[in-house]
Amino acid sequence: MIKAGDRTEGGCMDGTGVDTGDGATWASGDYGRVGNLWPLIGELLCEAAAIRPGERVLDVATGTGNTALAAARRFATVTGVDYVPELLEHATARAAAEGLPVSFETGDAERMRFADASFDVAVSTFGVQYVPDQDRAAAELLRVVRPGGRIALASWSPDGFLGELLRLVGAHTSGHTGPAAPTGWGTEDHLEKLLGPHVSALTCTERRWLFRFPGPDAFVSYFRAYFGPLTLAYEALSPSAGDGLTTDLVRYVTEHDQAPDGTVEVPSTYLQAVAVKA
Repeated sequence: MIKAGDRTEGGCMDGTGVDTGDGATWASGDYGRVGNLWPLIGELLCEAAAIRPGERVLDVATGTGNTALAAARRFATVTGVDYVPELLEHATARAAAEGLPVSFETGDAERMRFADASFDVAVSTFGVQYVPDQDRAAAELLRVVRPGGRIALASWSPDGFLGELLRLVGAHTSGHTGPAAPTGWGTEDHLEKLLGPHVSALTCTERRWLFRFPGPDAFVSYFRAYFGPLTLAYEALSPSAGDGLTTDLVRYVTEHDQAPDGTVEVPSTYLQAVAVKA
């Protein structure tokens, strides 16, 4: 994911009491295993952005490269940046396996090295929304995209399944909330505040993603093992407190389960947004 620098204050809390803008958070667990749950979302985002052959595309907080690879499959010239080297190693291996010429490098979404107007399109799937300084991150996206270029974002909604799950975790940990909730990027109003005066168009579509698991216990175990913020939240709790969190998470997943056969099928809403830089 993205770099938060070495700050201990002003980070972007997701409701777990864990700073989700901290690179160590995303190096915990195995975010690649989490990103594997929604590879199609990057494809849908590239379609919404109408990425064309030859366009210069930047994927910010690329993770293991889902959206970067989707753009490269459209014969774009793609660069992916992320703060976690282990994720970039995975992304590089995936690109090599497909024979896709994607350039991956470590980078800070708040301080990107690229010159102004270097890209035709900037994309981010569940990535830039976790940057601590949201205004600065938005300014960087706008800076590196040329006038008339596009910024395409997929961000979890604050009132969706995943957003509410993170708040539930927060009730079991410190309960701290940061100065700006990362799921704010999942609302049109917040994006208008971040991007509004600098874009000529902003098209937002609410979409949903179905999480499918063998059962509620399997869902919780998977996210506990691989989703960095939840992994660290458990590490901060005593064994008995962790058991209490697990009980509440299993109950929460069960309450939202729509599968008729004992498995899990839970919809989580996210906002797909495409802005055109003025």
